[in-house]
Amino acid sequence: MAYSHFIWDFDGTLYDTYQCIVSAVALGLQEMGLPLPDRGEVARLAKTTLRHACVTLAGEERAQELLARYAVHAADMGTTALVPYPGCREALEKVVEAGGFNYLYTHRNRQAVDALERDGMASLFRDFITCEADFPHKPAPDALNWLAAQHSLDPASCVMVGDRPIDVQAGHNAGMASALFDPEGYFDNPPVNYVFKSLPEVPEALLNKQTG
Repeated sequence: MAYSHFIWDFDGTLYDTYQCIVSAVALGLQEMGLPLPDRGEVARLAKTTLRHACVTLAGEERAQELLARYAVHAADMGTTALVPYPGCREALEKVVEAGGFNYLYTHRNRQAVDALERDGMASLFRDFITCEADFPHKPAPDALNWLAAQHSLDPASCVMVGDRPIDVQAGHNAGMASALFDPEGYFDNPPVNYVFKSLPEVPEALLNKQTG
């Protein structure tokens, strides 16, 4: 069996959104009268989860407040601040041209799909899962299991592509392969099947690769 179903994360994977995330978190911290750390440190913390970053920066008691303020500022930024990584379209097109399928699985809201539609890439996807679906967050496999059932996918033919350990773990928990997109080299020896530094490398390496 070969990989033919590619399930992509959005933030930090298809789209370079970490500067937007960092800016929204920084605005929230400023409003709360909390110290503003180095932007690189905020991005590094968010590579675990956004909640982890908020707990670390604001403390357990005020983390939810920071998350709420972040959400407001992120929404205010809209889709204009969401920019695809170089090679994003090329990678998605390679999958489709080879007879494979792309899917989106993100914790972001419908804004992610809006950005793909704006950039003329939504038609390259077979299905979308955003936070409105209300599945348990990664690394829980529920959303991936639903996707497999919905489209009669064999997990052995699927690969979850993301930029964080929770993406990797979600794929593994659903019995799928996982690929880590890590262009900045944040992670050393991650427990993942494949690691890539550019998006076009993903389909080039994995399309029709024998999984067994």
